[in-house]
Amino acid sequence: MWIDKLKFIPRMNQKLFPLLLVFVAAVSGQPKFHVQLGSGYYQPKLAALNTAFGDSSFFSSNILMNFTATYQVYYNTRIGFGNWNSFHIMKDSFNRRFTYRTLIVETYYFQWNNIEFNFLLAPMWNSCDISMDIENTNTEWTDLISSFGNTGTYTVKSKAIMNSSWFGFTSSVGIRYYLKSSLGLDLRIGFTSNFYDKAKWKYEGETITGPAIKLDALPLLRFGIVFAR
Repeated sequence: MWIDKLKFIPRMNQKLFPLLLVFVAAVSGQPKFHVQLGSGYYQPKLAALNTAFGDSSFFSSNILMNFTATYQVYYNTRIGFGNWNSFHIMKDSFNRRFTYRTLIVETYYFQWNNIEFNFLLAPMWNSCDISMDIENTNTEWTDLISSFGNTGTYTVKSKAIMNSSWFGFTSSVGIRYYLKSSLGLDLRIGFTSNFYDKAKWKYEGETITGPAIKLDALPLLRFGIVFAR
């Protein structure tokens, strides 16, 4: 009987080897590194912040600029990081920036050769910075520079910042269409949840109360161009 078992091993290897060869070829043939550039749409409730600024726009309130980079670690799994930003820039006044940072774990499968369905789940570390460039006249600097034969009034430039950070997470489902092996279009829909606390802002190291904005349970739509290698 044991002789029959030994005879079965070569036959089993003959069947498994082609399958293994196909699997290795498929995995090695897939691009490993993916970089995505794009934008997104979400709906935070920023009324308290925009009222304080006295200014708002669709771009500053609802648009995200996205960058993600992932690496394939298994035949259907990628890990990486993402950075999504929302800007509110006011000339000669306050600037506001939301930054959403993600640690990505992403699974995917190919329904067809060039169409991929994917699912993403990621913890987040997020922040908001509100800053203003300040320019003040300084008599000490003016006196010093004038003593060398210069004329005029000289100013001191600095930046004042208040900021806050908090945890969150995001998940999404999406579809990616590959125009070719190194270039694709990616569309995703999902949500983000943020554990924001208005009582945890800092200004020059001092704890202060920030704006009563609402960032939890936000629907999120993202679109991007994917470069793969």
